[in-house]
Amino acid sequence: MNTPSIDYINYICSLYNDVYDDRIEDTKPGGVDWIPGASAGHKSLAAFQKELKEQGIKLSRSKLQKILISGNCWTTERSREVQELYVKYVKKMKPEEAVKKIAAELEISTVNVNINLPYGKVVYALENKSGNAKRIDRWRAKKSTD
Repeated sequence: MNTPSIDYINYICSLYNDVYDDRIEDTKPGGVDWIPGASAGHKSLAAFQKELKEQGIKLSRSKLQKILISGNCWTTERSREVQELYVKYVKKMKPEEAVKKIAAELEISTVNVNINLPYGKVVYALENKSGNAKRIDRWRAKKSTD
């Protein structure tokens, strides 16, 4: 599975049944709300990943984080920073170049940048297809009648 549909993103977010925002709950070690040995008020990615696996849904931690970010169920200082820089740079350069610039500026990998960005492409078989997807559908329909 490359890019999940909006329905799939919404489904995973509904299973998560929570929203994590580190501005509200900073429970990382050393964070304002961190209490050694105490559980966080939100479900961790690892715990949620384990729950999903028990239901037969296998997703990597990074894929899971990207899905939750795309569904507005997960936000951190890093994800907000990456998204703000992306909006700023993508106006001036190609998306791939913007990702590389952000990675260099924040001293993180391009993979880490991409994990912290929501999905941006429309997936096939959805109601709201991109212009290119509609052209491909027309071409395929024409090809099948020839």
